[in-house]
Amino acid sequence: MKGQLPGDPGSLAAAGTAARQAARDLAGASARGTTAYLSLKDAWGTSTSVRTRKEGQRSTAALAEGGRQADVVGAALQAYAAELSELQARARRVVDAASTAGLVIEGGQVGLGWGVTGEADLEASNDRAAHVSSLQAELDGLTAQHRRRRDRLLAELLTSTRDLAELAGNLRLG
Repeated sequence: MKGQLPGDPGSLAAAGTAARQAARDLAGASARGTTAYLSLKDAWGTSTSVRTRKEGQRSTAALAEGGRQADVVGAALQAYAAELSELQARARRVVDAASTAGLVIEGGQVGLGWGVTGEADLEASNDRAAHVSSLQAELDGLTAQHRRRRDRLLAELLTSTRDLAELAGNLRLG
């Protein structure tokens, strides 16, 4: 089924797991940083301390938001990996059904293989044409689902990228 529904669900799931682990690490760093900056108030009561604590709070808030974004991306990658795996399994069943019927799939199109396909029988020919049409419709549906789900993932990744770019810009301006 190579080329029909491209992608590697295992690698996508692993990337999602890594992103979610990074999210947990960033959340932990943000919590530890918040605790540390809050403790400065008791030990250091000058105006410099206030400024330092405010900057620290901005930094820890940015860490927390970065962690949230990493978790969103990780969850999206894991969900897409599961969907892709399921779509690829369904596509393999279409390929197997085509092969069993003596049909081939090339370039996303179901058709007759080379060679003699049977006797000249109008009813059998009509049945085969209906089977080809049915398999083609199923394959086209799977391809469309794959495209929609991939596009949804890409939109989620783009949104996260924009949010992180805005966060980074705000940190530089502050």
